[in-house]
Amino acid sequence: MACLWKAEVSQDLEHLFGCAVQVSQRGGSAVWVNPADAARSICGCTYKNLRFRIFPAPEGFNLRAEIVLSSNERLNSIPIVDQEWRRFVTEVVRRVSRSDRLPFSERFLNRLVQAKLLLMPYRFARIGLPRPRSDQQCWLMLDSLFPQPDDSWLNLL
Repeated sequence: MACLWKAEVSQDLEHLFGCAVQVSQRGGSAVWVNPADAARSICGCTYKNLRFRIFPAPEGFNLRAEIVLSSNERLNSIPIVDQEWRRFVTEVVRRVSRSDRLPFSERFLNRLVQAKLLLMPYRFARIGLPRPRSDQQCWLMLDSLFPQPDDSWLNLL
């Protein structure tokens, strides 16, 4: 964790990438930056709160987060690409043997797992920018979320 604090860190949206963060013009709550304006492609931040979102998708599910930064600013819909968290949530979904598998898994994450995370003294997220799309928009993604998941939490299912 100490190494993370040596990287670029911001407490608010304005300073994550050194440029303005834009809200989706398609009516969603995803956000993007213009790559020509960005000063960096990854930045860390502490978070006060988070909420997991699981949406059905052809390949299984889409995993997103709503994060409240220390500045009380909110990232409402940011895809989680952190491999450990994706592995953990895949295992949660796999273990749920109910017809409402995704909603039940989301409730589990937002009650029991979220409570564990918010008790931790150090909460840190690395927000990254992928390569720009053809429309010159880099949509923010949650590259790493700390603390990382603990497989013992699966026993709470």
